[in-house]
Amino acid sequence: MRGGHSPLGIEKCGTADWSTVGVFIVLMAIIVYFSIRVTAREQALKIKYGRINLAPSDLIFKGKTLRNVLSLGFVGGWVAGALGLGGGVIFNPLLLSMGVPPKVSSATGMYLITFSKIATCFMYILFGELQLDYGIWIALWSCLGAVLGLKGANWYMNKFNRQSIIVLVLTLVLVLSTIGVPIFGYLDLMKKADIGEDIMEFKSICH
Repeated sequence: MRGGHSPLGIEKCGTADWSTVGVFIVLMAIIVYFSIRVTAREQALKIKYGRINLAPSDLIFKGKTLRNVLSLGFVGGWVAGALGLGGGVIFNPLLLSMGVPPKVSSATGMYLITFSKIATCFMYILFGELQLDYGIWIALWSCLGAVLGLKGANWYMNKFNRQSIIVLVLTLVLVLSTIGVPIFGYLDLMKKADIGEDIMEFKSICH
């Protein structure tokens, strides 16, 4: 709806543009508020009737835990979006540090980033920049890797009754991301500098 590709003709950084951002932020805050209320009410009922279907590792949405979930979710999402990192790289270690089992944290991280990836693909389609053949090629290999990884992880956990393989993989991905992002970012900046771009220039968000 916003920017130069807006089908509604909304001018970037205009009154309608910032109003749209404001409405979006308010809408997201309302959704978060009611989601917390619903989750907390369901957890209270489970606790009231003998902790039915409530695992010991479940995060109870109240007090310090709730504040941590909200703050880490906001900061993690902002960092992931600002640096171009996958949300799972941010959220998986955070969930693990809060005592969430590796299998649950991994599944939750994948669930969280699904929506951002769908939104990103939708934006590329609107802007006419989606390379469909390349996307299908990557999707096929991703599906194959996901199936093989799931089969391998399940085999390992059933055989050894341990979830350490998930922690190991998450740690490996985090380490590779920590190393790779600065390296490839540096190489990209050097390419821009070689063609004469001012890599130290701060550009306006309205351009």
